[in-house]
Amino acid sequence: MVLEFLWPTSSIFAQTLVSFAMHLIRKRAFPVKVPPEVLSGIKAGILVCTSPRSGSNHLAELMLAAGLGYPREWFGGRRVLELPNYPSDPRAQVLRALTDGRSPSGIYAVKLFASQFSEVAKIVDLPASLPELRYIRLTRSDLLGQAISWTRARQTGQFRSTEAGQKAPYYDGAAIARSLDKLASENLVWELWFARNGVTPLSLTYEELFQKPKATLEQIAGLVDAKITSGDAIDLDSGLEIQRDTVNAEWRERFLLQYSDPSRFPTDRIRGFF
Repeated sequence: MVLEFLWPTSSIFAQTLVSFAMHLIRKRAFPVKVPPEVLSGIKAGILVCTSPRSGSNHLAELMLAAGLGYPREWFGGRRVLELPNYPSDPRAQVLRALTDGRSPSGIYAVKLFASQFSEVAKIVDLPASLPELRYIRLTRSDLLGQAISWTRARQTGQFRSTEAGQKAPYYDGAAIARSLDKLASENLVWELWFARNGVTPLSLTYEELFQKPKATLEQIAGLVDAKITSGDAIDLDSGLEIQRDTVNAEWRERFLLQYSDPSRFPTDRIRGFF
């Protein structure tokens, strides 16, 4: 009503202001109202902020075994979307994450890629919709190894060791370069989002997750005020195996021979950086 009242004015500034306000109203994402019966069972939440091929599947299974939620890709993940009757509306997905992603301990968890966050944020204010939220930043130090792994997984359709590959992998340097660019962009967007919102996440790496899984779980437990003592029987076997083999090593060698050039700084890969 206020906007309709202001619109007829002859002031160009007022009309511009109203147009801008209407644009914001159309674009603004709102938090999801969580039913009290769902809220009452929640102790804490964990958002695992990561990117593809970061070891997040391994982490998810370990967290599930430790009672620290089940961080699946509740917002756009392929396996989740293939579940029977899984909703396509992010608002309904929030409720599924808070229930199906929750352990009996009352801790729920979500795994999220920056690209998925970007899509959900068009409709839902996700951080405001997830109660008692804590953040984990999971990265992989070997970015080229991550890009090779992601390229191979997309070629074969085998994203877990428990899945059967649909096609044979083949070397594609351009595809690896594109994967490298996308992963670097995902990492940059996450870092910008944390900085702009004053969020300091618990930082974990792929490498330390595999080297010290129990210590990693203890850090996560401390984040949500839970305890994992040495006497607890925690199954540190996620049921997944590392898929990296001699093919990955061969691709790395070929990629470096094809693309390595220390004299050239890839500013063309970062649009608008300079």
